[in-house]
Parts: sequence; C-alpha cells; structure tokens
Amino acid sequence: MKFFKTTIAVLVFLFACSFSFSQEMKAEKYENPQWVSISYIKFKPMKKGPAMSIIENYFAKADQDAGIDPPVAYNFPMGKYDMMVIWDMEDGIETLNWKTTPGDVKWMESMSKIAGGQDKAMAKLDEFMTYVEAWENTMARRE
Repeated sequence: MKFFKTTIAVLVFLFACSFSFSQEMKAEKYENPQWVSISYIKFKPMKKGPAMSIIENYFAKADQDAGIDPPVAYNFPMGKYDMMVIWDMEDGIETLNWKTTPGDVKWMESMSKIAGGQDKAMAKLDEFMTYVEAWENTMARRE
C-alpha cells in the first residue's frame, strides 16, 4: 500500500511538472509597483520615551514643513523590536540610485530650520541614534 501511494504521488508530481512546462513562459513586469522601505527599531532600555520626543518634536515637524508624507509607524508591545516604521518609496526602487534624494534634502532643510541650524539638526539626529540599540532595514512591494 505504501508503494502504491508513493507511486501515485510521483505520477501526480510528474504530470504537474509536465503541464506547467508545456505552457509558454513569457516575461512579465509588475504594473505600477509600489515599494516601501521598512525599518525595525529596538531602543535601549528606558530610551524609547526620549526617542519618541525627538520624533514628535523634530522629525514629524520636519515631515510636515517639507510637505513630505510621514511614515506609518507601529509600536510592538512585545518581541524583538519596539517599533516598525514604513516609508513610501515615491520613486520605487529607483530611489536606491540616489546617494541623497531630493526629498532627503527638503527634509534636512526643514529639520535644520526647526532645530535652529544644520549643526543642531545633526546633533538631534545623533542624539536619536544614541537611543537606538538595533536598527534593521528591508524593502517590500505592495501587492
């Protein structure tokens, strides 16, 4: 009986393979793909509050002042990370061809205005990063 089940399984597999290979394969491109950049952030112990203060008082205000859509953020109550932040990649994967995007320049100009100068804006970014224990980035395409 075991031999019979194995034989049937092999025959079904071979039939499925021959069917899929008999159809003509053609190149296909995604229609209007929408890419996002995703960051998973883990804050150092007792540092999430100060980090969130910088996000609210500087980063979010810079987004608004620059006319940039803010990222979507999710806070995790448990697990490896404290937060997931998702940014739309306006130019899709073409964004990866920029060292500094035009949006980054606009955002940093707004951040500098809010912080009181570029040196102070960079200091706020540096301070924020001192609160971060781990940061992992990835990308995804919306279906």
